[in-house]
Amino acid sequence: MKDRRHTPIVSDERIIALIEAYGSDISAYPEAEKGAAARRMAEAPGVFAQALEESRRLDDVLNLVPEVDVPASLRDSLIAGAPKAARTGRAKTGFSRFLPGWLPAGALASLAMGLLIGVNVSLPTSVANADTNDEAEAVMYAALGFGDYELMTETEQ
Repeated sequence: MKDRRHTPIVSDERIIALIEAYGSDISAYPEAEKGAAARRMAEAPGVFAQALEESRRLDDVLNLVPEVDVPASLRDSLIAGAPKAARTGRAKTGFSRFLPGWLPAGALASLAMGLLIGVNVSLPTSVANADTNDEAEAVMYAALGFGDYELMTETEQ
């Protein structure tokens, strides 16, 4: 004899959902819920009478439809032509699912631009008369699109 304490309890809403999904035949229900659903349906048949009647009528209509014999070649070609499932990689979680895939490349490019501008702004040691603040300011305005930046040419003295 089975211990009823270890039998899962199925709500009335779940039983109605099972009836709508699997029909009026309890043997078609999932194994984990079959026993509890059968007991609850026996305890309160009035609760499920309308859903069972609708399901029986639908089952009768579906039983009138003749079975279609699909040739194996057609079935195989349909399966071969079906879209393939996407490769499952590591699931994106948290904030990373909103970030585009090119973001690391953009960050690397901005880092490279910053280093390039920083190296070009630094004055060569042979040019002693240039004012570094003016050069840095020109680069900043050029980067923001407000002016033209011309590379400083080193003059031989």
